[in-house]
Amino acid sequence: MAKNKNTDSPGTQSLGWWVSGGLLVVLIVAIVVGVVLWPRDTTTAPENTLTPTATATAPEQAPTSAPAQAGAACQTSDADQTVPSEAPETVWKTHPYQMLMPTSEKYGPSTQDGNLWTCFERSPTGAIFAGPNLLTAISMGEAEAAIPGPGRDEMLQLVEESGDADFERPVYEGFRVLAADMNSATIDYWITGQGTDISQSVDLVWDNEAGDWKLNLETPGEHPRVSALEDTSPYVRWR
Repeated sequence: MAKNKNTDSPGTQSLGWWVSGGLLVVLIVAIVVGVVLWPRDTTTAPENTLTPTATATAPEQAPTSAPAQAGAACQTSDADQTVPSEAPETVWKTHPYQMLMPTSEKYGPSTQDGNLWTCFERSPTGAIFAGPNLLTAISMGEAEAAIPGPGRDEMLQLVEESGDADFERPVYEGFRVLAADMNSATIDYWITGQGTDISQSVDLVWDNEAGDWKLNLETPGEHPRVSALEDTSPYVRWR
């Protein structure tokens, strides 16, 4: 199991730590709006390209006109329920939020229109792709990214109050499936920013009415659950 260390007291919504002596100063602000925000390093431009791996193709820019239809992933009724032990073939695309999002013709999001990218396969792999895309959507105030409830309302309020911020977007490096079936999933993502490794765990639920995965912000605790990550070996490297 990965060794996670959150230096804040339980129940807080931010994570920060400092290493004294002038060797390292790191400040991570985990705003509960779906992503972890790092203060922008003005000497380095945000990374918007990825090196292709054996299971990932080069990133593509998100369409600015007609929505991109990569398939009909969310209408799959006989999807393989196997938890992946290696990274699925992935195309990394730049979301309007200026974050690189994992996409797949098979697993979704099949509909990539505006800020809310939807239509994921009803499988553990589909849930893996859904997590980052839906977190990014809720970070832009897209209510349809999550099921209704007090947790969603609180999240949307925090998004509204946070306003515009200048920060360096984190990068998704890997994942591990903590639990998954056809109806719900808990996925832990390994993300990085400015050389810092972070664990970001999210809950998802299959919405029968929408026929798609949605964030479940109604479970106990903070959303997403964020902590410093010391051991990345349990994660499937995504890129």
